[in-house]
Amino acid sequence: MNDHPLRSRLALGSLLVVSFLCCLPAADAPFTYDEHAGIEENRVVHTGSALGEALAYRYSPDQARPLFFASLLMDADLWGMQPRGFRLTGFLLHLVCGALLYLLLKRPPGTAPAALAGTALFLLHPLQSESVLYIWGRSEILSTLFGLGAMLLALQAEGARRGLLWAGAFACMALGLASKEEAVIVPIIFIMWWGLVEGRPVRPGLAPAAVMAIPVAVFLAARAIGLGNIGRQVYVRSVADNILGQGLVTLRMIRLLFLPFGQSVDHAARVPGPIVGGLAFAACAAIVGGAAYFAGRAASSRVAAGVLIAALATVLYWLVPLPDLMCERRAYLPLAGGALAVSGLVQRLRRRVYLPAALLVVLLAPAMVARAYVWSDPRRLWGEAARLAPENVRPLINLGVVAAEKGERDKALDLFTRAIRLEPRNAEALFNRGKLHLDAGEHDQAIADLQGAIVAAPGMVRARINLAIARIDVRDLDAAEAELRAALVIEPRNPRALTNLGEVLRATNRAPEAVILYRQALDADPTYSHAAARLGVTLENLGDRQGALAAYRVFLARGTTSPTDRDAVLKKVQSLEKALGQAAPGR
Repeated sequence: MNDHPLRSRLALGSLLVVSFLCCLPAADAPFTYDEHAGIEENRVVHTGSALGEALAYRYSPDQARPLFFASLLMDADLWGMQPRGFRLTGFLLHLVCGALLYLLLKRPPGTAPAALAGTALFLLHPLQSESVLYIWGRSEILSTLFGLGAMLLALQAEGARRGLLWAGAFACMALGLASKEEAVIVPIIFIMWWGLVEGRPVRPGLAPAAVMAIPVAVFLAARAIGLGNIGRQVYVRSVADNILGQGLVTLRMIRLLFLPFGQSVDHAARVPGPIVGGLAFAACAAIVGGAAYFAGRAASSRVAAGVLIAALATVLYWLVPLPDLMCERRAYLPLAGGALAVSGLVQRLRRRVYLPAALLVVLLAPAMVARAYVWSDPRRLWGEAARLAPENVRPLINLGVVAAEKGERDKALDLFTRAIRLEPRNAEALFNRGKLHLDAGEHDQAIADLQGAIVAAPGMVRARINLAIARIDVRDLDAAEAELRAALVIEPRNPRALTNLGEVLRATNRAPEAVILYRQALDADPTYSHAAARLGVTLENLGDRQGALAAYRVFLARGTTSPTDRDAVLKKVQSLEKALGQAAPGR
């Protein structure tokens, strides 16, 4: 079968449609884990927020991913704050990645059927589920998308268009680095592709590789200057221990590549002893060494290059000891190498047929649908993780959060307590149990847990805010003010901290200062309504009925999840309109 252009386009289009449909079961999944704090409660990615703040935002001190957060803000402006819109964007970005990879794989000496088979592996392998179905995995997708785009442009940079295409590759590299740090490895992947995959002399490829490396050098220098030693604060083990651990993790990921059973959002992964870790490292080194040996042979160079690229794409996680030793979404870029290896195997077939791609779709599509089904329900997702790794606290915490949201207080309390028993200084577990006590009016227990969370994680702003609320409830206003001011040092424009500090100032006869804080809270988050109601009450008490009416109208315009609050504010609006002789807008 020849590589007929129309046939290959139809085949690719069909694969993209199937891939999208396989993800759809998870489209309406509620926010979970980092999506709560990073999206749902993060004012900088709420509808109407300033783009500049999203670009400057850091979820943790060691991370600078401006394009990722800008994309979340764009989603909020386009779709609103429901999870479905964010997830659909992730699905579509994944398809764009697949299309770019297909174009790379199809470049000579590649063929359309072989490229389609590799792309099918990349798009549908269930190891991709965490990157694609979990909104927080979008940084991997964006980084890979722009990395592949940079490679595609640089590989085509010849003749009169060379300068323009190099500029495009340069820009794509900058955007990839602005999405996630792992794009630093792309220039090396490019030169391997140039020499091993396309069989070109290496020397002419050094110039485009250097163009792509310039943003990397600037990024690394800026990161070193801007963060200093902050980046090392995420190190939770020595580099040597991390290498031992990554050896075993890599072998487990290879097993999941061929036998995708036992997947989890939170794997049980620990640093092995020196013997087991050393053997695992030796096995990984043997795989890489074998690939390097066969890369020099024309018949196997494409397969071997795929293995080498997959290995190279994981180097960052071998060298940087991040808290999670094993994380499935780190397989996203390495699977581009896997796709290359598959295309190399298919290309060796004498007949150019689409049967291998079809077989991969038949095998992988049901597995991807099954993962989407798991991701569609947080209870199912975290229940699976708790079953596979009972010693991990994260599944217990997230199951507790789900139970609390459903009003199952006793179950939530038990889950948080079990997590704290496993890790007494776990800030998330302490915070969530403290919040549960606070909501139940159990202030002594709430204060103890929230203080513990702050000791474990001094930068946890939400713990400081909730501790301040507990202090307000017990009339310890001085301590509440101190906590809120500490929270604002960490996050100066946090609307909840500003509003609650305003409440403290109003209660201590500093109403004019409170008005300023309420206005700052409203300015900080265009979706936040609570400050408008408090501003209205304060202005009304100060005798500014016109200002109070305007504030109440802002509250109603921004909306609230509480019908009781809305009805109360509506009555105030009607009362003030009557007193001022005004009609409501639109009457």
